[in-house]
Parts: sequence; structure tokens; C-alpha cells
Amino acid sequence: MSASAVAAEEPRRQRADAARNRQRLIDAAAEVFAARGLDATLDDIARHAGVNVATAYRHFANKHELAREFLWQCIDRAVVIAEEAAAEPDPWQGLTQFLERSLEMVVSNRALVDVLTGVYEGEQFAELLERTNPPLERMLARGREAGVVRADIAATDFPVILEMLSSITGFGVPGEPYLPHRYIGLVLAGLRPGQQPLPDQPPTEERLRRAAATVAATRARGLRSHPDHG
Repeated sequence: MSASAVAAEEPRRQRADAARNRQRLIDAAAEVFAARGLDATLDDIARHAGVNVATAYRHFANKHELAREFLWQCIDRAVVIAEEAAAEPDPWQGLTQFLERSLEMVVSNRALVDVLTGVYEGEQFAELLERTNPPLERMLARGREAGVVRADIAATDFPVILEMLSSITGFGVPGEPYLPHRYIGLVLAGLRPGQQPLPDQPPTEERLRRAAATVAATRARGLRSHPDHG
């Protein structure tokens, strides 16, 4: 190989190495964020990826750049779950499927809990609402028409329901029944038509966003008081 060919090959090799390292960081971020939530730092992700910390900072200014990319993927998955539930011919089966699959996703992905509870940036939470509410409202409308879902439930009730269900996923005991199944059943029973109306109105999207923004602002103040190297 000529000297000029060798000189041309080196930048290509460097670009290929850089692309591989970037992808390793993205893959590691998915695993670390899913297991530990969004408190994990870029240093944690670099160690998990097996790359030098300085390499990680060449690709991403901080963990939030990585987190955003990962969270958009999470939201895409949540939207698919909502749309497939809405497409179920049996609306009650769709509702059951939505709660079960959503909770499975939350159990395996701590970062999604951070989005649901508003501890991360509100942009992702707003996107989650905007994209999942339409198919969920379609599913609920079909359920009301079929007489299997109570009339005073709205799609905006689901983020709160999922947050409540996520709080009991840590109570599993090896060899015993999966506890969340009981409470999914309890929630589903409450979603069937009943004589007693629910108190108050479903939360609006704006109210949910404000609540998430309040939580995120409180957390941000705490992080400024106790900064890390994320």
C-alpha cells in the first residue's frame, strides 16, 4: 500500500472507531438507565461501555444528551403499546393488554418511571402524553360504546395509574405469584361501569404537565445543592 493510501486509510479507521465507541455508549446508556434510572452519570455509562471517560465526553457533553436519545426510544415503545391496545378488536382486552404491557415495560426500565413521575425534563413527559393519549382515548371510547368501561375515565388517568402500579413492582418474592397481577386486576375492576361516580374530574394534560414540572424543578434544586459529575 502506498504512503498516500495509508494516510487516507487512517482517518477512515479513526471515524469507524469513533462510530463504534459512540454506539457502545448508546447501548450502555440503555442498560444503565433502564436498571438505575436517570440518576446514573456519564462516568457510570462510560465504565459500563468499557470506554475511557474522556472518550465519552468527546461524544456527549453530559449524560443528558445520552438520556434524551434513550428516552425518545422509550417513548416510541410506549406509543406502540398504546396503539396496539387501541387496535384490539375487544376494547376490554385492549385495556388489559395496555396495563399489563405498560407495567412490564416500567418494571424493566427504571428511566421510564423517572419520566412518569416527572423527575426528568418535562419535554419527554409532554411528548408521552401527546402521543399516547389519542390512541388511549380511542380505546376508551370503544369501551364506553361496548358498555365495558366507565364513562368518567380519561386517557389522562393512565399516567397516574401506572405510577401507582409501578410502586408495588419491587415487592416480588421468588417462588410466589407476581403481585402486580393482583393490583392490575383491582384497577381493571374499578374501570368497569359502576353506579357510584368517581369524585372530581380526570386531570387535564396541562395539570399533569404542571405537576411534572414542579417535581422536576424541585429535583433540579436538589441537584444544584448536591452537584455530581453527570
